[in-house]
Amino acid sequence: MTDALTRLIAGFRTFHDRYFQQNRALYDRLTTEGQVPKVLVVGCSDARVDPAILTYAQPGDLFVVRNVGAIVPPHEEAGRGYHGTSSALEFGVRGLNVEHIVVLGHALCGGMRALADGPAEDSRDYEYLHDWVRIAAAARDAVRVELRDAPAETRRRALEQAGIVVSLGNLMTFPWVRERVVAGTLALHGWYFDFTVGTLFAYDTAAGRFAPVAESAHPLSPDRHADLAAALDVGRFVRRIAAACNQTEAAEGNAVHGHAIPPRRP
Repeated sequence: MTDALTRLIAGFRTFHDRYFQQNRALYDRLTTEGQVPKVLVVGCSDARVDPAILTYAQPGDLFVVRNVGAIVPPHEEAGRGYHGTSSALEFGVRGLNVEHIVVLGHALCGGMRALADGPAEDSRDYEYLHDWVRIAAAARDAVRVELRDAPAETRRRALEQAGIVVSLGNLMTFPWVRERVVAGTLALHGWYFDFTVGTLFAYDTAAGRFAPVAESAHPLSPDRHADLAAALDVGRFVRRIAAACNQTEAAEGNAVHGHAIPPRRP
């Protein structure tokens, strides 16, 4: 049990002697000027997906809130319960004036698996987990309906990405987020990291799918509200995945029967 902490303490010594000492000017500036991050990341608590490591960020670059499933709850009136994620969003947007919010989901997400399975399939009798992930129930329900006959791998990935779309929609229920998005001073992004192959995807609202990140961030555009509303419709998003799967199956079927039609890649 102590080996893990011993390794962390040794790691801190290495950090202090190498990184901290070599970047004293950076830490002095952060001390005197405070934090001025431009990007807020809503990430998952999963130990395999660290936003700062993934983006090679420096101290002060990111304001990060992490929870199970990288879930953003909808806006609620103050005074009802505890709002850890919402308070972090409020401080980042209204206090730090961040310019971007990134919802960062990932492959093999345990939170999304708990959502898919539900408490009836879980023998560990969690007190809080299932109520929390149920915030993204619309994603689970859409996958169950639209992809009920799809392979398990397709359903898993679709749910993980649909959960990001739900959280982006929930972000727009916060008045101070919506106001800034409409004004063009805040941009929302949906990212999906597949650590099994080391690829980062961004939600392309124009195409209605997650595409590998090159240099384009694919922010949600407030220019056309009808298009934005459609992009945040999780049922529509999952139906597009189902349609792409059907096209791929049809193309593969044609290829089997001698037609030179290559399968379409998602």
